[in-house]
Amino acid sequence: MPPSGYDDNMDAIITRIRDYIRLHGLFAEGDRLLLSLSAGKDSMFLLHVISLLRDEMGIEAAIFHLNHGMRGEESDRDEAFVRAIGERHGMETHICSHDFKGGRRAGISFEEDARNVRYGLLHGIAGKNGYTVIATAHSRDDQIETVLMRIVTGTGIHGLQGILPRRGAIVRPLLAVSAGEIYAYLHGHGIEWREDASNEDPSYLRNHVRNRILPVIREKFPMADGAILSLGEVAGESISLIDGLIHERYAQVVAEEDKEAYIDAETLRHSFPLFAHVLSSVIRRKFNHHVNRNMLREIFSKYLVERANVDIYVDKSIRVEKRYRNNKSWLRLRASDAEGGAAPKWVYPIEPEAATEQVIEIEEIGISVTVKAVDHGFFEKFRKNTGYIFVTLENNNESLYIRNRREGDCIKTEKGSKKVKDLFIEKKLDNASKDRIPLLLAGNTVIACMTGFLFDIPNRIAADFLVDKNSKKVIAVIKN
Repeated sequence: MPPSGYDDNMDAIITRIRDYIRLHGLFAEGDRLLLSLSAGKDSMFLLHVISLLRDEMGIEAAIFHLNHGMRGEESDRDEAFVRAIGERHGMETHICSHDFKGGRRAGISFEEDARNVRYGLLHGIAGKNGYTVIATAHSRDDQIETVLMRIVTGTGIHGLQGILPRRGAIVRPLLAVSAGEIYAYLHGHGIEWREDASNEDPSYLRNHVRNRILPVIREKFPMADGAILSLGEVAGESISLIDGLIHERYAQVVAEEDKEAYIDAETLRHSFPLFAHVLSSVIRRKFNHHVNRNMLREIFSKYLVERANVDIYVDKSIRVEKRYRNNKSWLRLRASDAEGGAAPKWVYPIEPEAATEQVIEIEEIGISVTVKAVDHGFFEKFRKNTGYIFVTLENNNESLYIRNRREGDCIKTEKGSKKVKDLFIEKKLDNASKDRIPLLLAGNTVIACMTGFLFDIPNRIAADFLVDKNSKKVIAVIKN
């Protein structure tokens, strides 16, 4: 006989979850799931559901548990409980510990830090052990709380979607059921779990919303849960519609590569709402980074400034740069290098004598140049154009190179010698910009700083290599 309190309708909950999994394509036959479990109600229900469905769906499952160490012996007992549950279900169990008291990152809450650590460990274990899907135990109530928190703390249409059924390798199969249904099911089936006393601590934002704010809202507005969930669904539908219309009207405005993305901002610059939607979509999808209105407006306003190849936004997670690519100005998005680190070094050799035109694609800065020998008439015609560099090599037979700066680089001036670093400082260039400017060298001698190729700043030619009317051999470097 089933346990006391069992309701035959409870089986309908499992059917609903199965239908939700299939509707959103959360699992596929042959998938290997890594279940992110605490020891609480929702986690034990997720484990129970997957245990029931894994054979039917042709999937394997293992368990992950993070011991936060925030509740001392209680945290250790949670770990032991999960380990025993894993053995009982015949599932491989991965237990990790992290010192959040002594190792918390400055400037972020415990909740955010714990989430970052947990997902980092989950992805690491999944990659190392061949798990194709990571499942978390977020329920319908978590969805309601998330949307409400985002409304009151500030969000755009993307944030209103709340918790997505799938985001990359992360899936949430329990979003179809409420916390109350989970609680009743566990009671009805005699399934045990462990209570976490910290779930009642109002200092955590989610607990405050769950235990204090939502009860007041529900008392006054009995239909609030449905209204909040409906808002999230409408937001998702609107995003899908807008994305479809943008693709139909503008074709390919986003180019995604391995660790970065490019946005054809030149095509979108006529409309801030359009610009903001595409930018925020890419940032959230590609970099899993939240955006806000001020951030979007700052990037838009800096992009409109008539300068090419500049950094226009950087924070602890993402860097946005304005770069020239394929004859257009694009936004380049990549993960921010919080540690700084040394800039990548690049070198492009120039063929000896430059007897014929040589085209060099400098991929690191998104430009190409043509190098060729020219006559004095060509020099006179284009000498004032910042997209041209002219040098004379009559007394120099050393190899030519184009590269970015190195420590100790100097260029000869009419008054002596000047460090390239100091020259760039005078022009008020940031560090990232300084490392992007191409230099022309003869052997180890800097003979030109091509600042005009990236910025509205005049180029600089070394004093010994200036072209005059007596120059017999003139080399031109031309930005294409």
